[in-house]
Amino acid sequence: MLAAVVLVGTTLSAANPLGDKVKTEEAVLEIAELLENPNFEYEDATAASVTLMVNNQGELEIISVSSKNEEVEAYVKNRLDNRKLDSSLEKGKRYTLPVVFKSVG
Repeated sequence: MLAAVVLVGTTLSAANPLGDKVKTEEAVLEIAELLENPNFEYEDATAASVTLMVNNQGELEIISVSSKNEEVEAYVKNRLDNRKLDSSLEKGKRYTLPVVFKSVG
């Protein structure tokens, strides 16, 4: 069995001012933790682009997940949609996040 590593882009992109950089970096770390230990198999590196926002209840809303692998799309949606983060992102703002799953071992 292969271990998996989830690499999430170092910043969420949404034309954030520099003052928001710490907030987005904290959110990226939390999202990476939520995506750890995928329950599907894949070959090589498998990438996805995730567009999300935070709703008025403070929950992540997954707007879209774009990947060549349908299992990745479903996994990301299931692991992130309606989850609350400890870090605060601006409500109603769209963020785009690159995600890469890599096999290790």
